[in-house]
Amino acid sequence: MSADYKQQYKPDQLEPFWPNEIVKMIVVVLCTLAIIMFLAILPSLLDVAGIHGMEHREAPANPQGATPVGIKPEWYFLATYQYLRLMPTQLFGISGKTLGVMSQGLLVTVLVTLPFWYRKRAHRRPTPLYRLCVTAALAGFLLLTIWGGWKEDMVNGEERMVPVGQHLREHPLMFILIAAALIVFYALIAQERRAIRRVLGDETTKEGQE
Repeated sequence: MSADYKQQYKPDQLEPFWPNEIVKMIVVVLCTLAIIMFLAILPSLLDVAGIHGMEHREAPANPQGATPVGIKPEWYFLATYQYLRLMPTQLFGISGKTLGVMSQGLLVTVLVTLPFWYRKRAHRRPTPLYRLCVTAALAGFLLLTIWGGWKEDMVNGEERMVPVGQHLREHPLMFILIAAALIVFYALIAQERRAIRRVLGDETTKEGQE
């Protein structure tokens, strides 16, 4: 049972979600992108204005050359990066890269539609199967992220991951932050679900008294 906001607020305090909220979000996104783009070109602008030393210059990339060992994407793309690396070259006559992209698109579609079909069950306590699926999804994402970001060295012409001990000594902060992030995430989820159940419980009590 969800809360009826039309009974809690006056008509002049409400506004339609579409398109009001969507337009607001679009403005926020565009402003954020404008700020990021300004910061990206700021060193070049300062260089043109006569303030030197801020622009970072590198040798241009060689499109014909091989990718250097150890090149990794940003941390939030590591799980996707490692997932695509695990795809076979061919499977059922479909390219592994194509299969990897299509399967990830299906996963994103499920995540986007999840709030809509789960909305009717939001007031219930999560079942063990639901908790297991959420934990497995988070564990899989975390595992792929760590795996994708693991340092690699070239050994006998092959890329091999460095030993666990060496990686722990070189990147201890990464494992500490991952553990802290998981603890905070589950704590926030538990607090949010308690708040939702409390609000829904108060609504049910009011209806019962009426």
